[in-house]
Amino acid sequence: MVAAILEHDHDELAELLDGLNSGLHKQDRRQAFALLDLFWARLAVHIRAENLCLFPAILNASPEVFSKRGNAPSLEEARSIIETLGADHNFFMVELAKCVKTFLEIIDNDEQEHQVLEGFAAIQNRLNAVSLRLLSHNVLEEEQVYKWPGAILSALELEDLRRGHKRELENLPSRFGPL
Repeated sequence: MVAAILEHDHDELAELLDGLNSGLHKQDRRQAFALLDLFWARLAVHIRAENLCLFPAILNASPEVFSKRGNAPSLEEARSIIETLGADHNFFMVELAKCVKTFLEIIDNDEQEHQVLEGFAAIQNRLNAVSLRLLSHNVLEEEQVYKWPGAILSALELEDLRRGHKRELENLPSRFGPL
């Protein structure tokens, strides 16, 4: 259940990113900026759900459950992978913040066409880097990390984790309204 919620969110984020790339290629500034803002917010919410709910649930599980149950890694492996994912999360947020900043500069310099084109190219380069890293990041989460709670947590802990994910994923900034 936990994996399904987060994997579904990965799929929705991928669709948003596709729409954002399409808007950038068409140089549709309004659509592209709206989708960039939404993608950034949705990815931040997804990351918050993992950082506040998933990762602590795994890392705070009893050390005895690691490597003793099915798909569970060693505690050291779990810590290392979660640290890698955390570094990815930081990379995504920093790069997307730079994209937003560049976009705001484009809006401020709308009459300078060469600056607009340079800005769109810079945004596209950053989004390409985010996309590539997101692909391997999501594979690691979906093929490993999202399976761990089912191997190491009790039914009650899994239900608490599911509720926490749902709460965090629905908590978008108010400018987007309810999901």
